[in-house]
Amino acid sequence: MNSEPMRIRMTYAKLGNLRFIGHLDLQRLFERALRRTNLPLRYTQGFSPHMRINLASALPLGFIGEAEQMDFWLDQEVPLDEISNRLSKSLPAELILKHVQEIDNQKPSLQSSLLSSEFEIVLPGDLDPQVLLDQISTLLAQDSLPVQRRKKTVDLKHLILEWQLGSQALKPLLKITMKSTPLENGRPDELLALLGIDPADCVITRTKLIFSEE
Repeated sequence: MNSEPMRIRMTYAKLGNLRFIGHLDLQRLFERALRRTNLPLRYTQGFSPHMRINLASALPLGFIGEAEQMDFWLDQEVPLDEISNRLSKSLPAELILKHVQEIDNQKPSLQSSLLSSEFEIVLPGDLDPQVLLDQISTLLAQDSLPVQRRKKTVDLKHLILEWQLGSQALKPLLKITMKSTPLENGRPDELLALLGIDPADCVITRTKLIFSEE
């Protein structure tokens, strides 16, 4: 086994019905897809070796992901175009490979370097844009926005970094950037709930992950 593996970072989209599978199921899906590539995959050592992969951040159930990222490692050098070709043939139709690149092994993990996430939320078309704008402004003017997560209270306000209300196809479109670190993670569905909007009535897409090295 080579002492210095090849670290590959892939950017992909998670679309369609696959937005309803959870993080652990997604990881298992990637493991199966990677095995089908017949690439020289890197495994951990020890009594129970497992494939060495690293996903950036768990995407909440029902969210679309347009620029998700994952690292995996190979035991030997393989041309990037060959890696891309094999991956594209092995992934299911609703996981779209967008880009692959080689990453320095000394760089931090995706999770540890993640700072924030950008979202676009297509809201129900029967909402009045001006009323909605006033509601959001009034809500975010409060000193704190406490929400409950597994018997723990989280202040959502300081996790909201930027927001903008526009429109798309005659429906209100909320663009929001939220803090997303290993210790603090903002969720737009919690903001929608505070506004009295059912997240199930919206289309929520994570459009970008922002890392410290950027």
